[in-house]
Amino acid sequence: MLDAVKDIGEMSINAGRKSLLDVLIEDPNQNGSYKNIIAINFTVDSGDVKYKDVTIEETDSQKISRYLYSSAGGNGPGYMPAAKITEPDKTFNGKILSWFKILTKKGLNIDEDERRFLENLNSAIHENKDEILGEIVKFRGEFPKKDGLLLMLKFVEGSTYKYIGDIPLFRKLLIDTDNEKYNKLSANDKVCSICGEKKDLVFGKVDTYAFYTIDKTGYIVGGFDEKKSWRNFPVCPDCRLKLEEGKKYIENNLTFKFYGLKYQLIPKFLIGERFVKEEILDIFKETSKLVSLKESTKKRVITDEDDIMYFLKDADDSISLNYLFIEKQNSAERILLLIEDVFPSHIREIFKAKDTVDDIFNENFTFRNIRNFLSKSDMKKRDSDLDGYFLDLTDRIFRGRKIDINLILKFIMKRVRDEFIQDKYYQSAIKDGMMAIKFLQNLGLVEMEVKAMEERPLSDFFKKYDENFETPIKRGLVLLGALTELLLRKQYKDRGAKPFMKNLKSLKMDENDIRGLLPKVQNKLEEYDSFDKGKRLLAKEVSNYLLLAGNNWHMPVDEINFYFACGLNLADEIASIIYSKGEEQ
Repeated sequence: MLDAVKDIGEMSINAGRKSLLDVLIEDPNQNGSYKNIIAINFTVDSGDVKYKDVTIEETDSQKISRYLYSSAGGNGPGYMPAAKITEPDKTFNGKILSWFKILTKKGLNIDEDERRFLENLNSAIHENKDEILGEIVKFRGEFPKKDGLLLMLKFVEGSTYKYIGDIPLFRKLLIDTDNEKYNKLSANDKVCSICGEKKDLVFGKVDTYAFYTIDKTGYIVGGFDEKKSWRNFPVCPDCRLKLEEGKKYIENNLTFKFYGLKYQLIPKFLIGERFVKEEILDIFKETSKLVSLKESTKKRVITDEDDIMYFLKDADDSISLNYLFIEKQNSAERILLLIEDVFPSHIREIFKAKDTVDDIFNENFTFRNIRNFLSKSDMKKRDSDLDGYFLDLTDRIFRGRKIDINLILKFIMKRVRDEFIQDKYYQSAIKDGMMAIKFLQNLGLVEMEVKAMEERPLSDFFKKYDENFETPIKRGLVLLGALTELLLRKQYKDRGAKPFMKNLKSLKMDENDIRGLLPKVQNKLEEYDSFDKGKRLLAKEVSNYLLLAGNNWHMPVDEINFYFACGLNLADEIASIIYSKGEEQ
């Protein structure tokens, strides 16, 4: 996955015509809160530096590279003498004056002229620090507290104004300072694990993603010696910056919502960018195209929000897709799920399975239908507690791994029962379950028992659902469910209540319960004088299929009640077959 992140970073750098240094540079006004800069100006003449004045100016997005701003946490000096002002004296002393302690560092990689320039600058700013601070305080007072201000150095040589980013010395120091924290665990003349090339320097602790850590000796190969940790994950300086850029680009542009979870879509160009269709490559290269796709998605299956899978299904298998579900808690990161190497051809299979489900149920199937019964184990809970099961099912769908249908039926029936007991939205819950099972069956992920069935009056109805109802017991349960639903409707019509529901035992009926249910339904229909020709046909078919099923079904209670519940949901469709249009049911 990391090599894919590096490739995205490299692509972003090339597309933006940026340098590797630009990866370290931040837009100080990214959120629009820092619209003005307090500039401490100096004149420069042949290495001689003199304080000039303090001025105020507006930030300019075209000058981000020249500002050379790179934030650093804490109260200490940052990478560069440029900072966001918290309190004028603290920022000036802690972030600007203290930055010049860099001159006392051992091994500072600067020549004599560069050292002389920094020393002169340091002297000029310290000799005039009281006046400079006074000007900063004055400008700070001219703006409301909610308006952020930046503080940075600026130079004038002749008639030319320069920011620190215009001076090569500061650009070099930014890279050297950033590399310092990685140099502690590094090695020379080793092969980078990302680009595969032998490099003069490789780092041993690149923390682009916080889930990589060597804070315990057991994590380190080669004798648990931290100094040899570069063996775990050697990364050259160039690849480190490309990883940073790739991660930043993915977080900003390729992060999508997935029913309460966030995932990052990371494409991998298997044989290089130039072999990928231009219209597909543009999706990842142009942020404007991505935004446009998010707003105009035509057909969704993964999510009902930002799904771009519909467009990626048309790519050929020269790319693969990685789905990274990652959870952030403060500075820590935890991988919830990583689905690697999903090919567009498999995405096409997923859409094909979805289209079949849509046609049968005349609804738009998405993972929402699955999430509806894989979210909370108890409807009263505030937060989701079934994320792990949902992500595991998602993983199996994308990888094409078999699924235990009994486990899925357990969760489906849990939600159906919750709704059924309250007589609320059980029809909707049953439909979600039916669509999900049909979707999984279309993908070949669940095993369905199939038996040769004789032609009967309702055979054409069952053929619509393919293998789902291709055994006598399943058909008998579905028809019994439909007959029961017609009885419940009759009761509700005549009495405004459904007292017969108590005979359904909260949809936890076993084989014996089902065998005893049919005569109860028939008797009750007789009592309501509603056991008409259509229902008699239905009861006859139920008896036929249950007899064909024989004894000892070896069927879990959840599965028995799922097919019975399917009948509750399909009662209208069955009634439209056994009754003429307009005939009372």
